[in-house]
Amino acid sequence: MTGSAEGKVARKDSVRNRARLIAAAREVFAERGFDATLDDIAHHAGLGTGTAYRHFANKQAVAAEVLRGATEQIVVDAREALEIDDPWQALATFCERTAERQARDRGLYETLTGQGNDEEQARIWPEIIAAVTELFNRAHRAGAVRADAVPQDIAAIFTLVGPAFELSRTVSPNLWRRYLALLLDGLRATDRPELPAQSAPIEALAMVLKAGKRR
Repeated sequence: MTGSAEGKVARKDSVRNRARLIAAAREVFAERGFDATLDDIAHHAGLGTGTAYRHFANKQAVAAEVLRGATEQIVVDAREALEIDDPWQALATFCERTAERQARDRGLYETLTGQGNDEEQARIWPEIIAAVTELFNRAHRAGAVRADAVPQDIAAIFTLVGPAFELSRTVSPNLWRRYLALLLDGLRATDRPELPAQSAPIEALAMVLKAGKRR
């Protein structure tokens, strides 16, 4: 094999290994959040640690690669929600979609709560804030949102519902939907629908309280 051919094979292997690492990181961060290490990602990808470090300096570098698309999707969700005619339904749909993404992806949740890469957060947050503010203001002008609410209350709602994502993994699937509905209920001016999930059982009270503690 000539040197040129060997170089092409090496480059193909490098591209394939990088793709394997990114795919593995997506799964590992979704399951374990930023507690996961680059070694964990390499192991999940079936590659050596040295290979991982040749592609990424640290786990923050691969996390930025993986989570960029996930955070950008939130902006896409907000813009798609603006196409819904009913202003309240548009806002609620966005909140549900974003919460569902965070419930499935612990790494995304931790990124949005300030535990990820500061540079990446600074890049994406202005776009998210602008899109969500537009959604909120449209619902506010329509009288669907209580008069004394403000756009930043949406961020607080996601912060408050965060512990329910863990409860949904350990106590009951989709339990987060119940608590998101309760929080949105406080934002809504009128016409409150039935809650979408059952409460956590009394036997799980200790776990409920533990979920609210900072890890």
